Amino acid sequence: MASLEEIESKQKAMQPLLEEIAREKDAARVQELGKQITAMAQDLARMAKAVEKAWAEPGGSGQTRVELTKGQRERVAEATGAAVDVLELDDAGKWDPQMPAMSPATIERLAMASVAARKLKEEKRKAVKDIVKQLEEAVGGDPLPETKAAIEQFRKEQLEE
Repeated sequence: MASLEEIESKQKAMQPLLEEIAREKDAARVQELGKQITAMAQDLARMAKAVEKAWAEPGGSGQTRVELTKGQRERVAEATGAAVDVLELDDAGKWDPQMPAMSPATIERLAMASVAARKLKEEKRKAVKDIVKQLEEAVGGDPLPETKAAIEQFRKEQLEE
């Protein structure tokens, strides 16, 4: 993504071309300058849209990111057994306004809850894979198409996320 300084620099670089096109009498040269100015303007528009999008979406991805302090990292690791450096919360529109008033203890609890949710998801995936393996073993090497389809549907429904 371009910075505001890069955008401003590009705008300033266009100024001499704009002045030149205003003074130019030769039609071919006017067209050439017009093409250059158009290309620069389109590039500026792309750069501005990228900056606008980044500002519209806190964290750049619709997430609120909170870097945990050393003490918070230690307490979360002690409580959950997992190291967490950054808490990422989906729905920045919901979380960003709350962050300035949120207590460090609440942030720690959210970090612990995110670890628990991640562990639950991992365990569920392991269990589903184990169940699918057991089902495939139970039906043997040449299951009926309906059985094969049902196992595949179960796998997709349970592992999609």
